[in-house]
Amino acid sequence: MSYEAVVKDLTALLGLKGSPVAVKLAKTPADVPAGCEKIAEKSRHCQFVQDARLKGMKGYATREEHMCKGGAGVMGIEPLPGAVARGSTYHKLGNFKTAEGALETVSAIPKNEETYYASVYAPLEAADFEPDVVVVVATPRQALRLTQAYLHAAGGRFSSDYSGIQSLCADAVVAVMQRGVPNMTLGCNGSRKNSGIAEDEVIMGIPPKDLAPIVEALKVFAEKWG
Repeated sequence: MSYEAVVKDLTALLGLKGSPVAVKLAKTPADVPAGCEKIAEKSRHCQFVQDARLKGMKGYATREEHMCKGGAGVMGIEPLPGAVARGSTYHKLGNFKTAEGALETVSAIPKNEETYYASVYAPLEAADFEPDVVVVVATPRQALRLTQAYLHAAGGRFSSDYSGIQSLCADAVVAVMQRGVPNMTLGCNGSRKNSGIAEDEVIMGIPPKDLAPIVEALKVFAEKWG
């Protein structure tokens, strides 16, 4: 499926800064899309998303390219470090008052149980692969419209399930892959410090199947609300 028209509509209707980002987790080297090159510089998943969003970066990252082992761990690209899995990392950083609270939180974070070889990234309009998740970095108002558009056809409630840690990896990718519904997260200390997620931006992970009806609903809103 070509997503060029979808991105064009989303940009026009919402005024997004940069591109929605196509993210795919490849189970084996053979699952990496043909012609996709390994990202040369080591970085973090959140920065890879930002580079695809703002700089047009396309490529894939194996465990060797992932600097944030917590992010790579929850996505299944490598084993989750013991200190992260036990919560001791976040307890020492001061995120939680007690070790028990830290463990309870990290135990509830979505994690892929399957093993993956690499994470693959591209601006959605340039993706020549079917993404597992589309990550959108948006202002609160843009996120509001996306939420309303998702609920337009059938109603219901929108998920915003997060804990302030491992946001672009666990919340925006793994949770969406596992549940098949969008999720909104507010970022984390690492993603805001290291990848430049701005103070006025939030993050949404959206299943690709939901993009077309979201666009159609946004067009209705534009007609009715201006």
